[in-house]
This record gives sequence, C-alpha cells and structure tokens, in this order.
Amino acid sequence: MNQYYSKFYNLEVNPFGETPDPDFYYASLQHSEALLALEMAMRERKGFSLLTGEVGTGKTLLARMLLSSVRSQANTALILYPKLSEIQLLQTICEEFEIPLGFSNETAKSQIDRLNQFLIENMKLGKRAILLIDEAQAMSVESLETIRLLTNLETKTDKLLQIVLIGQPELNETLNLPELRQLKQRISVHAKLQGLDQVETARYVKSRIELVGNGNFVRVDPGAVKLIHALSAGIPRRINQLCEQILQSSEKRKERLITEKSVGEILGIKPKGFPRSLIAVFNKGRNS
Repeated sequence: MNQYYSKFYNLEVNPFGETPDPDFYYASLQHSEALLALEMAMRERKGFSLLTGEVGTGKTLLARMLLSSVRSQANTALILYPKLSEIQLLQTICEEFEIPLGFSNETAKSQIDRLNQFLIENMKLGKRAILLIDEAQAMSVESLETIRLLTNLETKTDKLLQIVLIGQPELNETLNLPELRQLKQRISVHAKLQGLDQVETARYVKSRIELVGNGNFVRVDPGAVKLIHALSAGIPRRINQLCEQILQSSEKRKERLITEKSVGEILGIKPKGFPRSLIAVFNKGRNS
C-alpha cells in the first residue's frame, strides 16, 4: 500500500491510489464473475481467454488477482508492454518464464523450441503454464498471429500453454479482422468489465476507506457518492482520482463529512455547468 500523509484523517496509506494494488481489490459483481470465468478457463486448460474493458475499469488488477489464485499450481508470466516484434515478443515470454537464455542471434524457431521444451518439462511436473498479455490492443496483427501459433504447442490431450489477452475494447475490432479469424475462433472465454453502477460505486468508496481502518474518521454521504458516480461514470480509476482530490481538499477544509455540496465546491462544479448528459445521469441517481 502506498504511503500517505493525512494526519487529520489519520491515514497512513492512500485509500485511493491509482496503482493496481491487490490489497485494495474490490470484488464487485462483474469483477467477481470475470475472475471466476477466467479461473474456470484456467482449470479446464482452455487455450485462449479474453478480458476487455475501458481504460481504468480494473483489468490489470484483475489480472494480478488471477495470477495470485493460480500461482501455486502453475508457472505464470505477465507481459505489460506487448508492442514488440516477433523475436522480442518470444524473447520476453521466455524471460518471463525464466527460461535460460539461448544464443544472442536466436531465430523465432529456436526460441519456440526452447519454450516448447520448457512447457513439456513443466507438464511432466504436473504444472500448468499461463501467459497473460496486458494492453493487447497495442499488438500488431503479426504478433497476435505468433501468439495464436503458440497454442499449437500441445500434447494429444492438453494445451501446453494457456493465454489470456487483456485489452481495451478496440482489441475486439482487431480480432474481427479476417486475418485473425482463427485466433478469434479459439477464444473460449470473453470476460468484460464496465463502469460500476451507483450502488457499487458507493460500496467501492466505502470499502477503500474501511480497508485503511478509518471509517470513523471520514464519511462520504449519499449525495456526494451520486455526484462522484456521475462524474466518473463508475470507472474505478476515475473514482480514485476524484476521491483523492476531494479527500485532500476536505482535509484542508477540516471536514470529516464529505457532502454533495462540498464536493461541488471542491471541484468547482455547479449544476448549470454540467453537460446535459451528465445532468441526466446525476438527476436519475438522485431520484432513484
């Protein structure tokens, strides 16, 4: 957990940090369903799984939760920056699986051969091998095709390597390209993340504060939550950014109860300044 500086709220750590910290994982319904679906795909040794969602919906954090849940039964690899050439991608995969380096001038084939040998030995030990690729929307068609070919590494009964692609919605557009139809056909599970609804937003904010043990030092009333939800569209990263800004300003104002009025004042927002679409979301929340 990140160090924090608030003496007024007695906060030793930041409850609204932006890094994907598993200690702050909030198991919303959609996150729980997505994690369960991916875990099931791993248990059943499915070749390809897909996790998509808008920026800030918690994909990377969910990936870390998945890694944590399977790590005792599997060798795992996580690639965070996959915009690589074929050779670089294969080399990175080998490095992530801690496969000993080959020659400096290795070909794609020799790297795949090393990976295949590792996967065979890994299966003999009774372990699975799981590769997660984050920000997969940045991958080229050629790199995605290379990844597809890796699922051909198999025995008569099992895939030697399971792959989870994680990316923003535009990844779906790439996978719809005719040249990637074989890859798309191999995707057995497609989990999706969206913004939280208003109820989940309230629970999310409350859980973050309670996780640092300071629910009695700062409270956020329902009106403030409705405004935060309207401004963030329920996107966890945006909720965190807003709440951190609000918390810092509320500390200066010596306010332990954060209200709709105080949030508006802190953010410099007046109802007439809202875009019409945002007013509609906000008023709908107020009247529900």
